[in-house]
Amino acid sequence: MMAFIFFILFSSLAFAGPCGPHEIYVREQWIKAYPKSDGTKVSAHTRDAHCREIEGSNYFQDSTNQKFTNIKPKIKKWNATDKNIVQETLALLPPWLSKYYLAEILRGDIGGHPLNPAASYSTTRTLLIFDKFFKEKDKRSIVIHEMSHIAFPSIDPIHKLEFIHASGWTTDSDFKPVAPHKLLMPDSKDSIDEDFANYLETFYKDEARLMTFNPLAFLIIKKIIDSKENDK
Repeated sequence: MMAFIFFILFSSLAFAGPCGPHEIYVREQWIKAYPKSDGTKVSAHTRDAHCREIEGSNYFQDSTNQKFTNIKPKIKKWNATDKNIVQETLALLPPWLSKYYLAEILRGDIGGHPLNPAASYSTTRTLLIFDKFFKEKDKRSIVIHEMSHIAFPSIDPIHKLEFIHASGWTTDSDFKPVAPHKLLMPDSKDSIDEDFANYLETFYKDEARLMTFNPLAFLIIKKIIDSKENDK
């Protein structure tokens, strides 16, 4: 029964399209019929989900066509000082996290809440930097947290399952995720993805605290890091 519960809880995450650090996941799409430039007619068809290589990395942009969920930031132009600060902070990432390309790095005012220093979207490989980021002392931890969200889809499915179990996630009678009773951070209850990012951030910020808080999850996080550091 427990195995079935974790299968239901985990299935949408395990098969969310893990791509490499230099790739972005493109979901299955329905393509309408259209004529090519030479007049050849292309029938309507389904384009399979696939991984597409990101052509540019760490690309700072002053605007975007993206529509963000849950937040409505005002995108601003980058100035040289802010851009340098972000570049210097990205240079402090653990080597395995620095392998993940970002298609867009955007400068916003606030992320739906004035206390948000940053946000990220793994599906579009986007990092948003908000006003509060530049007032924070520990900028490295903020970026590690957001890059953890970017990396999460590419984590080995078995390792994800081990983390879910170690952290304490279960499901209710409708097979919806139920957060652990013991939370590493208050917003860990929001999603498995957020919980994972909090664990990874804490591993690099205060390893001893994480080991004391949840020894099993600590070992799983270390296993994930080791496997990623050994990736070619």
